[in-house]
Amino acid sequence: AILMQQIMRSSAFAILLILLIEGCQPILKALYGIKNPDIENEKNIKKIALKYDLDTTNIVSVNSKDFIEIFSTGEIPDGAVFNSNGEHIDYKQTDTSCNADLFQFIPELNLTRQYNKTSKANLSTELNKFSDFDGHQIEIKKKADFYLLIYWTVWTGRLNKDHVKIWEDLAKNNNNCKIEVLKVNLDFQEYWDKKERDEIIDKLSGTK
Repeated sequence: AILMQQIMRSSAFAILLILLIEGCQPILKALYGIKNPDIENEKNIKKIALKYDLDTTNIVSVNSKDFIEIFSTGEIPDGAVFNSNGEHIDYKQTDTSCNADLFQFIPELNLTRQYNKTSKANLSTELNKFSDFDGHQIEIKKKADFYLLIYWTVWTGRLNKDHVKIWEDLAKNNNNCKIEVLKVNLDFQEYWDKKERDEIIDKLSGTK
């Protein structure tokens, strides 16, 4: 029995180590040069979300006019944390840290600690970039101590969606504060105006 417990503890540590290591590898997508991308809709996005046991009640999309800007760094954004005033706070331990820090940062969030605020856009500005799957602007009505944005896509692999599940569960299980989670889907959307969508695809494919 003792040997089995040691094996289980070792396995759990190994899984956590793999997650932390892989979390430091940016989930990249060769957006520029893309051809004939899949166009997603609410039904399929939620179907994929359920496949990975994700909560489907708090999924939003990015407006077509803001889509390319979201990927301006050349990689998929991972997560963003805001305080109750909507100010962006930094979860990275160093300038070279990556999204792996979220695994530790989310469960340790509390109201007694002072966090480093950044000059990045506030929550209100970020919300203006998002819509529901009918194209309506997003508004968070629930008051919370912290707000966590988690970015994800249908077209990336399992790792991306596994992180989403883990981070959301960590937020739900944090008993020190109230964390409101919003999952931001980064796929090409069916509800977008076709002309605008085609222009985005043309830009990304290099034809414009």
